[in-house]
Amino acid sequence: MIMALTDMSWIDDSEDLRTQIPSARAAIVVIVAVFLFTATVGFAAGSVGAGDDSVDRSSETEFVDSSLETGEQQPMSLSTAETADSDYVVTADDTEAKPGERVTVDVEAKALVDDDDAEITGYELLIEYDDENLAFTGAETFLADDDDLDVESNDGSATVELDPSAFEVIGDELIGAATGGDSSVEMDVTIVTLEFAVVGAHGESADIDFEQESTMQSGATALSEYDDDELHWDGATVDIPEADEEDGDGDGDGGDGISDGVQVGELSAVSQGGFVAFDEETESEAESEGVSFPVADDGDTPIELTGAIFDDGTWESTAVSFPTLDAGAADAEVEARDGLSGEIDQESDELTVEGELTVLVDGDEDRQFSFDIEAVTADSGELSGSADFDSSPATVSAVDNEYLVEDRTGDSVVDSSLGLPSTQAGHNWLQLDLEIETEEVDVATGQAAGVVEDESGAPIEGATVEVVDGVGETETDVDGTYELPVEVGTHELRFDSDSHAEKTVEVDVTEAETTERDVTLEAGGAEFDVEIDAEDATAGETLAVTGTVHNAGTGVGSQDVTVSVGDESTTETVDLEGGESETVSLEWVVDEDDVGEYTATVESGDDSASTDVRVDEPTGSADEPNGTEDEHPDGENTFVAHSQGGFISFAEDTDREGALEAGLEFPAQGEDDEHIQIVATIDDDGSWESTSTSFPNLVTDSGIEAEIDAPDGLEGTIDDETGEMTIEGALDVAIEGDDDRQFTFEIATTTGESGSLSGAEAADEDGGAVTVVDNEFLVDDTTGDSIIDSELDLPATDEGTNWFELELETELDVDEETAAEASETDEEASEDEEDEADDGTAGAGSGIVTGIGLVVGLLGVVSVGGLLLAGGIGRLGS
Repeated sequence: MIMALTDMSWIDDSEDLRTQIPSARAAIVVIVAVFLFTATVGFAAGSVGAGDDSVDRSSETEFVDSSLETGEQQPMSLSTAETADSDYVVTADDTEAKPGERVTVDVEAKALVDDDDAEITGYELLIEYDDENLAFTGAETFLADDDDLDVESNDGSATVELDPSAFEVIGDELIGAATGGDSSVEMDVTIVTLEFAVVGAHGESADIDFEQESTMQSGATALSEYDDDELHWDGATVDIPEADEEDGDGDGDGGDGISDGVQVGELSAVSQGGFVAFDEETESEAESEGVSFPVADDGDTPIELTGAIFDDGTWESTAVSFPTLDAGAADAEVEARDGLSGEIDQESDELTVEGELTVLVDGDEDRQFSFDIEAVTADSGELSGSADFDSSPATVSAVDNEYLVEDRTGDSVVDSSLGLPSTQAGHNWLQLDLEIETEEVDVATGQAAGVVEDESGAPIEGATVEVVDGVGETETDVDGTYELPVEVGTHELRFDSDSHAEKTVEVDVTEAETTERDVTLEAGGAEFDVEIDAEDATAGETLAVTGTVHNAGTGVGSQDVTVSVGDESTTETVDLEGGESETVSLEWVVDEDDVGEYTATVESGDDSASTDVRVDEPTGSADEPNGTEDEHPDGENTFVAHSQGGFISFAEDTDREGALEAGLEFPAQGEDDEHIQIVATIDDDGSWESTSTSFPNLVTDSGIEAEIDAPDGLEGTIDDETGEMTIEGALDVAIEGDDDRQFTFEIATTTGESGSLSGAEAADEDGGAVTVVDNEFLVDDTTGDSIIDSELDLPATDEGTNWFELELETELDVDEETAAEASETDEEASEDEEDEADDGTAGAGSGIVTGIGLVVGLLGVVSVGGLLLAGGIGRLGS
């Protein structure tokens, strides 16, 4: 190009070109500025559009064939399909997996027609899934680093968001335009892979759907609102196939821990260490925060296990015992109620340990949870096992870093402390170190065989046949037949089926012979167990009572279930198959005439349960601490105080900054409508007593909610000339509002010095700001719940380790109307908050304001950039 210009008369025309440079320079500045402005406005418009939940999506139609090829492969057929009016579809792939396996589901964004707008920079997927059969474990993106993903999950739903910043998106657009190509990821690509664990049974299927409010960002725009494009969200199905013989549901070869082989050996084992932990991200955290298993060589009472080894390479426990484990805040009673089993190969140094473990917190049957383990001596997640059967005794380390804990105790405080349920893959840890001794045995056996039928003569498939007083277990096949090796002698066989009643029969077994024994099982009966859940309410609110009905029997049943509280009741007819559950709920809108204590009850034909509930007076209608009427003073000697911040912490041997970081912060008026409020009368000597106090509930980092009350009110002194003030009184703290789990302590705060804390006053005769402190109080009381006491470090009796700091805005000599309004602030603020939440336009308005602010801010960047660019070109011209 340079040579061509030289061959032409470049030098001769240089004078003319020199005169044209200024105008060209100006044109370049204008073009760049317009381009930057256009990109900025386009992004802002897209951001606003993506955030507006009021968009009309009624024009979206269902996309039928989720297996269609991409836009490049079939542009004509897809664009002309009468059933596909959308321009794009986000679809998930159907797949299948067996119970207990992990499954990944690819989410793809496809262009149904040829469209230049089909680029992707971010998305927000609102996912609903069948949590009866699937447990969400995580997600992995292909558009950016996984660290950029924001993933949240609840029971049955999850949100997966990739949200690039404004400058990243604008930079992406600018680079794409400058290079004349696409800088974003194009459509027809896997945008994310969802990860699940299959928790359902054979023969089930689980749906995965995307809510229509999900969004996709393309460059500086949202596809659902750009250029009349339409985006369809198409879900997927995970099939759980029927069991086959390899799954151990036929006549079996030891699968699922069931062995019908001949016993050839015995084993005995004791624990030599290891640990178990839930909801921990790393192995080091799991070891330090988890529960350690006892070490027999150190004199600990070990975990003990005895079992039988069969000729098919499986083993089955005959006895398992766990000592009480020290879980720090509580004791853990562990049980393997159905025993343990697995596979053993001594020549290859391999062993597995499988079964269900049940943990009772402090031995309490009402606070228990269960989980399944499949520990191996190979690798499991981040853990590595080992085995050496050549040593004597053999040493084994069985590990499991892949199990999930979907169960919970039902006690919110315990569950929060333990991190239950814990369904994140790789966040649960188990290492069980064992010393094992094995011995070959020569057991004389015969066979027990027969057919298991129902009362009509139809065979029962999958019924369990177990030797009650020995070893051996199998299941019936599709014809209802069974065959089981049994030690010579007289034994009891137990026959059990999910749909029929259990039955035990006696058999006499002769060596090398088959004893025939057919069994008829009766249809199982229904047994409706009930549980109740209810929470206290305040007059003007709704008191909700929920009864959970569980058919603990094996047969189908139908019963009337009644839920009642006070004079309110509801009755529903509940139909349940064996093992199924259902809830019956009652909602009672209570008013001031209903204030008091009640017993809520749920009753079925087989069971009943009850709990106490309370209807409290509305905030401000009475002095809640002692229940006396709040007679608003005449205002002559009345003050009102509102919290403006502060904190409280227990048992923190540190300085103020450390206590503040570890403690619970008090809300400030204006930041939180539920803040601390005090209304009080002042005597002539400067002493005061509260007539109304209000405390919000505080929540710890682990999710424990504390309900604070001043049962006898508060009192103190106040100097309207200097602003000096004291506050004294007893505070009750009820955990989760439970009076059986509460503790009490007394405070004596001052605006002066208290230990390492310093108060402050900046008030006059009309009021003002004060800060009262107490670094000298002690907490001798406890809740009586070991887990809560450990979480809160109770009792806290070391001087100087308890911290209380409260910032208040005071108003003195208020009139009666002001005092009344202060007492009613909480209720009115709560109503205003609900009204605002119900107003759908509030979110849209804030999105528009944000969008305008973004435009203005970026226009400033554009202006500065334009000036710098103009200056640079000017210097180049010079």
